[in-house]
Amino acid sequence: MIKITVMLLFVLMAQPVSSAGVDLQQHKPGIWSFSATKKLHRWVIIHNLEEAKTTGIYHIEVIARGLHDPAWQIQHLARHIAITETALAASVLKPLTKGAVYPESFDGAYRAWQRENQGQGGTVCRQTVLACLAP
Repeated sequence: MIKITVMLLFVLMAQPVSSAGVDLQQHKPGIWSFSATKKLHRWVIIHNLEEAKTTGIYHIEVIARGLHDPAWQIQHLARHIAITETALAASVLKPLTKGAVYPESFDGAYRAWQRENQGQGGTVCRQTVLACLAP
């Protein structure tokens, strides 16, 4: 019994931090793609990478661009989502080096989230980014 417990503990310790095997902290630009649709490229921008290291809550913006649209023509799918590390890591596919946008739309939505619940902050998504986007 002790051998099985020790072996199980060793196996669990060898697993990556996230269930998807993605280390969000290793990609400092904080821009990640996630599942595209037939018409859109979609990605997330992490706005608090350093802070999330200790809190485990990532504040992201979700944007998209049509497959044939120019680079400057983006859509804001979500101006702000607070999401757990596990949920975000399970959502992203690969790190991107480009894709950042001006933060003004995120900043306003983030401040509104912070004011919710008497200044304690609003909802934190514990599902995938796609599930958080669904109404």
